[in-house]
Amino acid sequence: MPNELLTTGQKRTAIERGLSQYITGIALERVLSYWEQEYDDKPSFVLNRFLSEVCNTEELRFYRKDMLRQVLFEISEVEKQVLMQTKPQAKEDALVSAQLTDAFLQFVVFVVKGVAQSDYPDFDQDVKARLNESGYALVTQQDIHEYEFVSCLPITSYAKVLTTIYEVYCEFYGPSKADYIFARAKEQIKQQFMDVDLHQLL
Repeated sequence: MPNELLTTGQKRTAIERGLSQYITGIALERVLSYWEQEYDDKPSFVLNRFLSEVCNTEELRFYRKDMLRQVLFEISEVEKQVLMQTKPQAKEDALVSAQLTDAFLQFVVFVVKGVAQSDYPDFDQDVKARLNESGYALVTQQDIHEYEFVSCLPITSYAKVLTTIYEVYCEFYGPSKADYIFARAKEQIKQQFMDVDLHQLL
């Protein structure tokens, strides 16, 4: 994780730790204030230039390379802490996304079971044609209830896809049957995927 993604406070803490054994007290506060004003929004490779400017005595110039090494080390340590905090959230988000995809797929499968076998080829093509008109890139050689088709759809499209399937179902079998099939599908998905927010699907 590049330190540009750290907050100002996190970067300041890392730089303060790195410099504290060489600069202390008011002098350190001035150096940190200067860094915030001039270098906060700049990438880490300018740290060398920053240290060249603030090392204004022979002693500090002598230790400049050590200071740079220490500051980079402290930044790295802060990055590790942030990364450890964000990994569980990333895993959780991935799990939620996978569950939502599974729920969406099972919803489509349930609806497709209510389509007569003789009607299915036309039903499948009508749904794909409408989605294509809406600008979605589709895996057209796969059926709409197959994982290979669903996996290429963005999660944000799920509600639109189900709405399209509903519209086509209405045209084939009428609104009453469409409402019945979709209500049963929703109930089944709610029971099977209790952690999934159905508002993201419907």
